[in-house]
Amino acid sequence: MATVKYKPFKQDKRTVYFLKDGLPSLNVLSAAFDKDGKAWIGTDNGVAVFENGAFRKVDGFEGKVQVLFTDAEGRLWVGCGNTVSTSDGENKQELDSDIVAISQDHSGNLRLITHDCLYRYDGEFINWHSNEGAVPYDMAAVADGEVYAAVGDCLKTAFGKRLRWFPINSETSDMPDTQVQAVAGDKFGILWVGTKDGVFVYDSRNHWVSKKQVNALCSYNVKKILFGKTGKRYVGTDIGIMIYDGAKRHFYGKGYWLPSGEVTAIAESADGNTVWVGTNCGAVCIETLTMTLEEKAKHYSDMTEKYNVRDIGFVTNRDLDDLYDFSSGGVEISDNDGLWTGSYLIGQAYRYAVTGEQEALDISRRSMKALLLLMKITGIPGFTARAIRRPGEKGYGNGNPEWHAAKDDVSELEWKGETSSDEMVGHFAAAATYFDFCADETEKKEICEAICAIVDHILSHGYRLCDVDGLPTTWANWNPDDLNRNDRWYWEHGVNAFEMLAFLKVAHHMSGDEKYNAEYLRLVAKEHYAINSMYRKVDDAHTCHIDDNLCFLVSIPLLRYEKDPDILNCYLIGMREHWEYERDEHNPFWNILYGAFTDECSELDVGVNSLREMPLDLMEMKLINSVRNDLEWDYSPEKFGEAPQLKVSLPYDEKPLANYDCNQFLADRLSERKILLDASLFLMPYWFGRYYGLIEE
Repeated sequence: MATVKYKPFKQDKRTVYFLKDGLPSLNVLSAAFDKDGKAWIGTDNGVAVFENGAFRKVDGFEGKVQVLFTDAEGRLWVGCGNTVSTSDGENKQELDSDIVAISQDHSGNLRLITHDCLYRYDGEFINWHSNEGAVPYDMAAVADGEVYAAVGDCLKTAFGKRLRWFPINSETSDMPDTQVQAVAGDKFGILWVGTKDGVFVYDSRNHWVSKKQVNALCSYNVKKILFGKTGKRYVGTDIGIMIYDGAKRHFYGKGYWLPSGEVTAIAESADGNTVWVGTNCGAVCIETLTMTLEEKAKHYSDMTEKYNVRDIGFVTNRDLDDLYDFSSGGVEISDNDGLWTGSYLIGQAYRYAVTGEQEALDISRRSMKALLLLMKITGIPGFTARAIRRPGEKGYGNGNPEWHAAKDDVSELEWKGETSSDEMVGHFAAAATYFDFCADETEKKEICEAICAIVDHILSHGYRLCDVDGLPTTWANWNPDDLNRNDRWYWEHGVNAFEMLAFLKVAHHMSGDEKYNAEYLRLVAKEHYAINSMYRKVDDAHTCHIDDNLCFLVSIPLLRYEKDPDILNCYLIGMREHWEYERDEHNPFWNILYGAFTDECSELDVGVNSLREMPLDLMEMKLINSVRNDLEWDYSPEKFGEAPQLKVSLPYDEKPLANYDCNQFLADRLSERKILLDASLFLMPYWFGRYYGLIEE
């Protein structure tokens, strides 16, 4: 079996700062680190230094602080309007016009440019040469004495014994015909030139390189460029920041990473592990941490335990009132509390199977009790509730006909009916996992009775769940006539057949009762349910992922328990077909499941890399990627009445984050709803992979 061995890796963590954190203004114009490693942020209302987790405004710098620059001697220069001084208020000078940029070449020569003139430093800033009418956007002093200015229509360079400006443009060189807005260079004189059409690399003589030659170069509207001290390249655009770190490339845009796509300032720490990004809506600190996947799993588990647990142990999303305050809002009462609680339980139970940690067992046990409450609270043998809510919780007593009054050991409550196949999959997959790895003999008996009651209910009601009103629920249908001989259930013929086989197999595994095995074999032999599972995934242009998630979840117990090679072969053929269809999603859970049960190459490295990419805060929030021009679009969803989506799913730290039942090929998330997801997104694939030896650290 293939194994992915992972050493500690780099994990980016972002923190956003606003007025409440001490910023003088949300409109950030500049940023720099001083010699002590403290971050300074310049705004249109003064400058502040970051100390002890908050900003402190620095007196003496009023109004617009558009330039901050730390030179090789450790002096932090502050450009405020047309006045330049060091951060201690010394070396103060008034210049001819507003300061645009300060830079230092690799021989230590300090240069400053204003709207009107270029200055050199010799104990003070001395007017060196007029800009000759062109107002610059940016300036870079590079190599040994070379100066370049971005002046819109061209890139200008100052050189010669008697200094003169030379314009570099499409008429005098191979430079593209575009507006130049930013420039940075290294000790070799190699420049990155930022334009409204992207980044171009120039050797400072006659050679230009663009995205045409190097696909990694972005083609967005570039406003800022910073060369980091450890080789990183930071490119600030009007839709986010591109970070080039060797072979790795990150795009961090508006949404999770930045409060605005408009990047106005960039500063990097001496060790390259912290970068501050200024926007016109606040400042962002991005720290690069060194973590193991197990440490990341611990982080997520702690986050979920703190923010995503409700009532006696239900684990679901948390709706936030404030995007940056995880204690705001409350844990959702969802239509599928059992599915999401069960998914979280699976991750924790596999964690217990790998580590034997008491905390993992306690969490699993708590969530199993919550699932058992849903299984029994309806008073209808074998009929499971979707969710419960108690007095004082959102919606309680509002008269919704799907909610019904009941009572448990804690209080009066309401339970929700209209239970779906989603709920059943979550219950069976979680109960089987807990039964095998965590349950004592008393618990095994209780779980077995509850699971068998559900299967008995389904069988006695024509392979349906029947609600308190005696009517079948909308989606919980495993009836052979419908799945095999009713076009209305075309989409579910394979997945629901697969689910029913799993339910029967779990009941037989727990109870040993041959009636469940006999019915299982009848469905295989007489109703071709195993054959159905061979083509369980119907081409839907990747628009619906609910059944995808259910299929892979319910695979866990069915593939663990089935030993007959003839039946198992059908399931594995179907699993391969399904995974091949979904492989462009780069789903860590599905990749790892497929690898564990097939011993085939399942792009484990891609799946585990997705785990690495997940941001430390699992946020589902408004996010717009469609403004990017580097995406490949798939228009096939239009035949199902859906909008175009991406051909290949974006990395997890760039895409709209969501649970595995959501469409991962979407570029945007338009909803204003702010959600903190629970950790099952990470914990299920990670601990499953650890248990089966696919992930080693």
